[in-house]
Amino acid sequence: MSRDGQSELDNAGSEVQLSSFQAATHIFFGPGAVGKAGEIVQKLGIARALVVTDAGVLRAGITGHVLNALSAANVNGVVFDAVERNPAIETVQRAAALYRARGCTGIVAVGGGSVIDVAKGAGVLASNPGELSAYIGVGKIGEALPPLVAIPTTVGSGSEVTNFMLITDRAQRKKVLVGSQLLAPDFALLDPGLALTLPKDVLAGTAMGALAHAVESLTSVFASPFSDGLALQALRLIAANLGAALASPALGPRADLLYASTLAGLALSSARIGLAQAMAQALAACHDTPVGLSTAILLPHVMTYNLPAAEHALALVAAALRAGDDVLGAADAPNAVRRLAAKAGLPDALGALGVDESFIEQMAADVAQTGSAQVVNPRRPTVEDLVALYRAAL
Repeated sequence: MSRDGQSELDNAGSEVQLSSFQAATHIFFGPGAVGKAGEIVQKLGIARALVVTDAGVLRAGITGHVLNALSAANVNGVVFDAVERNPAIETVQRAAALYRARGCTGIVAVGGGSVIDVAKGAGVLASNPGELSAYIGVGKIGEALPPLVAIPTTVGSGSEVTNFMLITDRAQRKKVLVGSQLLAPDFALLDPGLALTLPKDVLAGTAMGALAHAVESLTSVFASPFSDGLALQALRLIAANLGAALASPALGPRADLLYASTLAGLALSSARIGLAQAMAQALAACHDTPVGLSTAILLPHVMTYNLPAAEHALALVAAALRAGDDVLGAADAPNAVRRLAAKAGLPDALGALGVDESFIEQMAADVAQTGSAQVVNPRRPTVEDLVALYRAAL
């Protein structure tokens, strides 16, 4: 099959290339999915679970629901709720220390991408020797993590199905990536009821972050027919449901956004992290900005930059995001993203997040060295290109 879904016979002369796709996480999706936590943890042989969460999720009572489900299955829950936005290596170390001190035998993550990434990091340190720094990069984890169940409470990170984690090195003001098939959670419980209490700004920002995952999965040099299909469906669902989800707390639209987020996460896990996301992670390390929202602001600028090398992929994006009978081409895709973000009430400039010229040179230099910039993105940006992109987004 070609990337636009036509068969080889329908698209004579097109080149069909070998591609691969792997997904390791068993997913339960639908209302009440969180109620299966006890049954699943028991099936995994976990007698005492480290429950990684954050203060907001704990206050909302969501963590309590999970603890009740664990208790009903005679599983003890040990709560670690000190996960901050853009969590630091030290946070991972504290979570791992609690896991060991309390004799835990598995991990349950209840929260957004930051929580799930801390849970992954704690699992790495629970099963492997040394410091987290020894595992920065791809394929450096030697031993399997303890059983891990992820319960996402936002509609954007996709971390519940991805095979990587991103953690902040505060000393160096940068995000570090750890990637391995061993990082994919064993189970993901997608319960749309958990998204009903999301504040509108968090709902919109995380959904647009998921949209960025989908767009950059399509433009990635590692895109395949499988990741493309997941990404395109995620785009259609986000475009069709974001407005309705913001207009009312009805379950249906939020369920579709949660579904889309996981589809985009599966696509991203295969196609790898793109340039806008790498730039947003650098911003988060220096300015503590929300990653999903800053990615959404940066994305149209990166799409425009990539247009000469990703015209076909961006034409697919435009078609997926079109409204009504509009006919959009590749060059319209960046503005289609901007319009969707504007309708969701999101800012279109990094300055609205408190970002200024500080650290731009450092961030550009750091991003230029990443695989996202030099391997995954369809164009290889220079430091000067990246500085220009950051400034354009201010």
